[in-house]
Amino acid sequence: MDKVRTILITLALMLSFSCHNTNGANILVLLPTFSPSHLIIEMAVARAMSESNHNVTIVTVLPLKSEWLHPSMTHVIVEAGFLDVNVAINATRGSALEKIFKAFDMVTDMTQALGLALDDPKMKELITNPGNKFDLMLYGYFYCDFFMGLAEHFNCPVALLWPNVPIGIISKLIGNPLEMTYAPVSLMLPVPADGNFGFLFRLKNLMAEIFELIMIKSQNKLIDDIYRKHFPADKYVSLEKVKQRVSMVLFSHHFSEKPARSLVPGMIEIGGIHLNENPKPLPKDIETFVSGAEHGVIYFSLGTNIKEGNLHPNVLNKIYNVLSKLPQRVLWKCDDESNVLGNSTNILFRKWLPQGDILGHPNVKLFFGHGGKGGITEAKFYGVPMVGLPVFADQPMNMDEVVAKGYGISINHDESLSEEIIQKTVMEVLSNPKYANNVKRFSNLYRDRPLKIKDNAVYWLEYLIRYKGAPHMQSPLKTMSFVEKMNLDVYATLLLVLYLILKVLHLVTKRIFRCLKPCSNNNLKSKRD
Repeated sequence: MDKVRTILITLALMLSFSCHNTNGANILVLLPTFSPSHLIIEMAVARAMSESNHNVTIVTVLPLKSEWLHPSMTHVIVEAGFLDVNVAINATRGSALEKIFKAFDMVTDMTQALGLALDDPKMKELITNPGNKFDLMLYGYFYCDFFMGLAEHFNCPVALLWPNVPIGIISKLIGNPLEMTYAPVSLMLPVPADGNFGFLFRLKNLMAEIFELIMIKSQNKLIDDIYRKHFPADKYVSLEKVKQRVSMVLFSHHFSEKPARSLVPGMIEIGGIHLNENPKPLPKDIETFVSGAEHGVIYFSLGTNIKEGNLHPNVLNKIYNVLSKLPQRVLWKCDDESNVLGNSTNILFRKWLPQGDILGHPNVKLFFGHGGKGGITEAKFYGVPMVGLPVFADQPMNMDEVVAKGYGISINHDESLSEEIIQKTVMEVLSNPKYANNVKRFSNLYRDRPLKIKDNAVYWLEYLIRYKGAPHMQSPLKTMSFVEKMNLDVYATLLLVLYLILKVLHLVTKRIFRCLKPCSNNNLKSKRD
């Protein structure tokens, strides 16, 4: 009897698990970013879905590293749609007014370039092939909403992949409250170092949101024209209607990074998804170099986007001169191993390095980087203090957070940068234990989660597939107008009613005084008589 009961319980459990199986769904992953650092996070999600036995088709404008791919993936590279990342770097240089105009030009160039991706023959074949059917579209969001027409064409929900904190435009697409009084809604504004969300922060937050809103709105006609070119009105709904297919946002953040904010069910935190709790073994030569470092190791990398030409003259030479004289060994990610800065015995140059696994090695004492979101996340995940040299985009804001929370120090990338400043900064972070202690404490918070990050992402994406976009978990704010969201019509009605009440009271009071005035005059006259 006990054996029968055991069998029945086992069958029940198997049936229970099978209810959550999406039976190898077909997933379209569109990643039009020009930045390889974005792809690191986005591809971690795509690979997790492939490893869960789903059929994943990936479309990119950049080539993908072999370690990002899974044998079951189908990868399509569109030749049209590429824009040099230097456009974004140059947009962050010059005076404040110049940066504003450059930002508008950059967004226009990006929109036009990515619009060409839909004309690429490979993309056209993907759309017109009657055998292509998808249950879900993952879109590495890049502001170009016309790509969501693909989801309308394939009649599937959309989940956005976003490699940073949720900004205003992301929140609006999913119907998440902006919470502008305490949560930055723009990549241009960092969290206050002292945690004071006072008047100045709230004013800057509003101004940043208005600026980004104007910048995005300025592209609406161009975006709509591109959408209508490929998804004509006689066959497809409007672009505004298509945006309602956004049912989920997976964003690279965790509430421990602060500030804690309100999130609707469709906002899923996946900060650190590209990392392993237990780092993989390093290649043999690198492991020998790192483990044999008596005074520890410094890892130096300026990421994949920043090249020597993007820096002020001799910056790399100054950094080399400082690091080559330290007792620590240095792992240096370079662009060309045949053309390095010198032959110091304590520095190992490599064109490619497994950054996450290196930062996870116990002998790595410092990460010297450019302040990219991905690198900072990795350093925080593994508890490694940082020195940052931010150059463009969100890097200064990211390093402001690092400095504010005591995880490291940021160096200004300008003409005043000297070897003395670099040496003093590096030695301060290496010798003062407060930086390592602060970031290690955060690492414990960041990694303490009820589920593995990849398992959490897979569960919610499969949930979206199972329930056809999960309309029951969508926020009403998605479809409400600005007036409705802000309750302006209700406030206006109340003010109007209050005005009418006061107006009526005024007229009644005025009439009463008029009626009382003759009576008082008669009384005075009778008293005189």
